[in-house]
Formats: sequence, C-alpha cells, structure tokens
Amino acid sequence: MSTPTLPTTADGYIDTAAPETKDTLLQRIWDIDEQLSDIDSIDDDSDLSEFSTTSSTSTRDIQREWDENMEQGRQLFAIVIFPFVGRWLGKKVSYWVWTRFLQHHYKFRTIGA
Repeated sequence: MSTPTLPTTADGYIDTAAPETKDTLLQRIWDIDEQLSDIDSIDDDSDLSEFSTTSSTSTRDIQREWDENMEQGRQLFAIVIFPFVGRWLGKKVSYWVWTRFLQHHYKFRTIGA
C-alpha cells in the first residue's frame, strides 16, 4: 500500500499553499495522524505485554516485596520496639531490684540494732 506523499517546502515543512489534489490536505494529515495513533496504540500494547504477569515475573515481584516487607519489619523492631521494651523492662527491673535491696538492707539493720 503506497501512501501519497504530502507536498513539502524546501525546508521540509508541509506546504499549505500547494494546490489541493483529489484528497484534501487536511484529510491526508488526518489519515497520517490516525496511522500514527494506531502505531502508538500498538506500542502501548507491546509495553503491556512486556509487563504482563507471567508466573516467573509475578513470583519474583512477590518475593521482592516480601523481602522488602521483612527488612522494614526488622528495622521497625531494631529501631522502635526493642529500645522501647528494653527501657520499660529496665525500669521495672531496676525498681524491683532497688525495692528488694532497700527491704533487705533495712531488715538487717533493724535486726542488728
């Protein structure tokens, strides 16, 4: 299928002042635009086929997301939860140890006095 060429100037631009032939210039430009949009839609479809969910691609994506989530969980525990629990337990244990020490220390003083 041969498409008729558009009249162009010496600079390579479309010559709008050229005499119109059987097909009008606007109709030919419209046809070219439709052909280009068809090519764009074919390119879009091929892009979608590249990213289609095949079993190997989706498995890799799922595994990568799982690994990222596990790393975020590790960071959450290391940065937020462990220090908070450690402080809380440390305060509880030190309070318990201090009260036991005072009870033990003053109990022996009262007995010895």
